Formats: sequence, C-alpha cells, structure tokens
Amino acid sequence: MAGADLRPMSLGEVLDRTFNLYKNNFWLFAGITALPSLVLLLINVSFSAFEAAKAAGVHLPRAGTLPTAGMIAGAVGGAAISALLYLFLLGAAQAATVFAVSDLYLQRKPTLRDSYKRVGAKAFRVIVILVLSGFVVGVGFLCLIVPGIILLARTGLAVPVSMLEDSKSIRSIERSMALTKGNTLQVLVIFLMVWVIASVIAGIFQFPLAFYILNAARLHHPIPFGIMLLQHLSAFVSQVLAAPIGTIAFSLMYYNLRVRKEAFDIQHLMASMTANPEPHATSVA
Repeated sequence: MAGADLRPMSLGEVLDRTFNLYKNNFWLFAGITALPSLVLLLINVSFSAFEAAKAAGVHLPRAGTLPTAGMIAGAVGGAAISALLYLFLLGAAQAATVFAVSDLYLQRKPTLRDSYKRVGAKAFRVIVILVLSGFVVGVGFLCLIVPGIILLARTGLAVPVSMLEDSKSIRSIERSMALTKGNTLQVLVIFLMVWVIASVIAGIFQFPLAFYILNAARLHHPIPFGIMLLQHLSAFVSQVLAAPIGTIAFSLMYYNLRVRKEAFDIQHLMASMTANPEPHATSVA
C-alpha cells in the first residue's frame, strides 16, 4: 500500500491509467462483467429458441386456442424474475468492478471472488442510484437538454462514491455532485469516450449480423436460429469487452478528485502509517 501512486492526475493520465488497468487485468474485469451478460445471453437465446420452435410448428397449440391465465401469469412471472435477476447482477458487476479498481489503485491484489464477495446487498443500491440518476438526468433533458448533459456528468461518480464510502443512494448522488463541481467537462469527456468505444466494439461484432437480420425482416424472410444465436453471442462479447471501461474510468476519477480536493493521498498515508507503524528508531544517549 505504501507504493500506491496517489498523485493528482490530468484527464489524459486518468484515461491512460484506465486503459492500462483494463489491459493488465483484462481477465479479472471480463470475468466480473461476464456474469450479468451471461444471464442476458441465456434469456435471449431461450427466447430465440422458443420463437424458432414456434415458427417451425413445434408444440403449437390448436388453432383458435387462447392462452390460459396460468400460461400468461407464468410468462409474465418468468420475465419479471429474469429481469430482476439481470438487474441485480448488473448492479453487482458494477460494484465489484469498483472494488477491483480500488484494490488496484491502492496496490492491493484483487480477485474476482473477493470483488464480488464485498458487494452483497449493495447491488440493489447500485440499481436505485442508476434509477434516481436517470430520473434526475431525464428531467434535466426536458429542460432544454443542456441541464441534462450537465447533470449526467455531475451524477457520474455516484456508484463509486456509494461503494467506496458506503453511503446511501441519495447521499451518494449529492456527494458525486459535490466532487464533480468544477470538473464537469472532464467527466463528460469520459462519458463520450465510453460511448464511442462501446459503439465501435458493437459495430465490429454486431453490425454484420444485425444488417443481415434487419434485411431478412424487411424481406419477410425467416431468420435461422443459428444466425440469432451468433447475434446474441456477438452482443455478449461486445458487452464483456466494453462494459468495464467506463466503471474503471469513473472509479479512477473519483479517487483523482478526492486527491485534488480532499488530500486523500495524505489521508491514506496517515491511515497506512497508523495501521502499520514503522519501527521506532533507537534513541541515542
């Protein structure tokens, strides 16, 4: 921990450190992100398999037969459970990524298991933060767009704040707005970078198959299950590759702003010395 590099960083240094952490710990971050993406993959593949079976006439109900109330309730319940599970795991993955970045930033060795182990019920808090932040930003966009863009940046550090300071949802959003005051443009650049990278990765992995599927739908041609499976797999790969980058960058920006505004580097040094005091020098008579 004594070797942690806690100096203030420029935006360029934050981004450079983001990509270095991502590259040097790729399998850790990919493993963390893969969990919710895998659940979404299974849901999408199951739905596509059902649609393919229905199109092939497998187990179709008799013509004119309406679905029963139990069938409808089962379908709605299954969809709701799947959605809740995905959201929970999405929140857990973001939280685990924040903890992994924190360990790397403070020169500790993170593991996938330990990162997830620290999350627990905090995953629900991440979802609440994202919903509340989305509502605030949405209201801002209704007010001539510009306030929404500013609020997007000002609330961008709420998840790292909540996880690393163990603060509640509303308090985390308020704290994010305080930390990002005067640094709105830098956070917006990070958002823009994340969007561009995600778009490029999605374009590389998903565009060819998406073009084929859209063209087939336009011509009313059936889409083979194999093509849909490849499309879902390409979306899975895109999400695993792109999703960690933003969380890494925002977590590093959180620490950077704390160093700049609150002398976190000195606080951390004092805490380290208290936890691991150096041996006293022998006094000379």
